[in-house]
Amino acid sequence: MDDVIGTGKAIFSQTYNGDALSSWQVAHEMSIRLEYGALVVSDTERHSWHLLRLYDSAVLFRIVRMKCRLKFCRTATANFYIHHYGSLDVAEISADGTIVNRGISNKVSIEKISDGLFDVEVVFLCRHPTLSIGCSNKLQPVYSGSGREQFVLMSVLVEAFDAYTELSSIPQEERITLVDVGGQGGLQPKWMLRAGQIVPVVFEPISSEAAAIRQTLGRIPGSQVIEKALAHTTGVHKLYITADTSCSSLREPNFEVLQQYSVAPIFSVVGTQETDCVRYDHLFRMQLAPSPDVVKIDVQGFEYEVLMGFGHLLENCMAIELETHVVPIYKGQKLLGDLIDILTYFGFSLRQINKIPNFDGDAVEFDALFTKSRGRAMALSEPAKRKFASISDVLGLDPYF
Repeated sequence: MDDVIGTGKAIFSQTYNGDALSSWQVAHEMSIRLEYGALVVSDTERHSWHLLRLYDSAVLFRIVRMKCRLKFCRTATANFYIHHYGSLDVAEISADGTIVNRGISNKVSIEKISDGLFDVEVVFLCRHPTLSIGCSNKLQPVYSGSGREQFVLMSVLVEAFDAYTELSSIPQEERITLVDVGGQGGLQPKWMLRAGQIVPVVFEPISSEAAAIRQTLGRIPGSQVIEKALAHTTGVHKLYITADTSCSSLREPNFEVLQQYSVAPIFSVVGTQETDCVRYDHLFRMQLAPSPDVVKIDVQGFEYEVLMGFGHLLENCMAIELETHVVPIYKGQKLLGDLIDILTYFGFSLRQINKIPNFDGDAVEFDALFTKSRGRAMALSEPAKRKFASISDVLGLDPYF
């Protein structure tokens, strides 16, 4: 194992057996019961994933070693499956102990203890704060099950190790600089999965939220969490803190509009605080922040001002994802048309727009994706084109070339 995870000691280690096995909760179409200190696991007849899941931020952006002791049931019709997130497999093992799929694992090993009883060990780079185990049907993790008992899980050992080497294997100049403005909750899963390819710079003005992000994001080499808000001017601004902190904004909620919708209570202002704001290009000139390749903005009605604060750094930025509105749910905010105007000036095209269903069926809030226009993209250098293609892939867009 040392050649896979190095010689460092485990940062986190936990063995789940007996009652502790109940920490693995049903995520998709499984049924479980504790019996004699082991977890009896069955799939269902529904066509879906069939998974148990454990949440622990200790595994995020770390090398994980899992060792599962399990016994296949006589009624087993599916393989034992370890899942990462989304469509990423870690490993799949059949009832006779054959490794069917090695997925993203650095290591998969099987030790046969007795007939049907195995120790399954995997080592992999984990880029999500969950671990999942369950069943797959011959390389088909989404399937219609039998509803029968598949395996008995006796214990699971989970260890997490530092992943600095793996997460810094791509040279700094080839990694994508992601600026996440309004990063409450951390990176989006689609960027988590690219942890080894990005340098994330996250802005979060609320101290408690920034501290929470820093705990895990700090595991990615070169990452930054900046406890400021971005704006078009540098100075102190009033932050309106709302009942749901994800709706907090440097603009006051507009209840003349919001009162029409059932979500209005979460926009109630529960407090204010003086918040240090800065232009992004000022931080760049002071060498406190890098030039962005892609910018994600979620600042609740303050998007236009944030974009203004990037100034001419937008010339070399390749993509922008932001949340925007077509009616002013915050007082004085700029709307989607205003954002299209400023981004067109800097050579961007609106590539995709998706309605966010928060307003009782009305088209109010949208997620908008912009990239450099086709002409600008075709004129990029070859290294920049490779970055542009990677960014487009993450955003689910055609890269033009």
